[in-house]
Amino acid sequence: MPVVEFLGVPGSGKTTLAAALVAARADAHSLEDSVRIAIARTGSDRVTRLAARLTRRSSGRLFSAAYARSSDRLSALVRFATLHPEALQSVLAAQSARADRDRDPDVVLGWVINLMARYQLATEPGISGWLVIDEGFAQRALALFAAGWSTDDEPELLAYLESVPRPDVLVLVDLPAEVAVGRLGGRGWSERLTQADDRTRRGFLDAAGVVAARVADVAAGAGGVVTRGSGEAPVPDSVDLIAATLSGRTKPASPGD
Repeated sequence: MPVVEFLGVPGSGKTTLAAALVAARADAHSLEDSVRIAIARTGSDRVTRLAARLTRRSSGRLFSAAYARSSDRLSALVRFATLHPEALQSVLAAQSARADRDRDPDVVLGWVINLMARYQLATEPGISGWLVIDEGFAQRALALFAAGWSTDDEPELLAYLESVPRPDVLVLVDLPAEVAVGRLGGRGWSERLTQADDRTRRGFLDAAGVVAARVADVAAGAGGVVTRGSGEAPVPDSVDLIAATLSGRTKPASPGD
């Protein structure tokens, strides 16, 4: 199952674009729906499998509650760790090296572990089409490194990117930091930055932009398909460009173009 991930600073519009891409293409599935489909087909936890079959939306309360306690979630994490033995180690090493600068490392660790289990479930059952992830392993690099980013973090960043699955297509969503500040001020900041002052928030966004560009450069250097999208462009226009890249009808722009 080919994977497309979105990458960008908070507020750039990744989730909006990902949802619009799924809606626009019959061969595209969100990570959440792919997890539900996988469990409905092959889940070993009977309660969670039944909830998945009775629920048409992965965000439904029945499935969400069942998945939270499901043995399928833990077993998927074990399988992921077996296939990618250095992934969790790289996350913990990065957090240890940045202990004096990190923000809420336990929250970030929970995000990464949850992603590992969901990714494993979504990519196993042979669902046809594109798996669309708005907050994938590329994006989690921002959560891991943007707080107090320094070029000294480069070895840990590279080790992390080497250890996790790479997407077939990476969409870098561009958005000026000042626009992101306005959007996040209206809809609310993440739990990690809710209590932070304006200077800390802006510093995080600026660093997140630097880390996102570096992640895209690494992906392109490793031979991945990296294309750009604008967080300020009309959503249908951006989705058309991304869909064309998925279909191979256009040559995607590299991060340096």
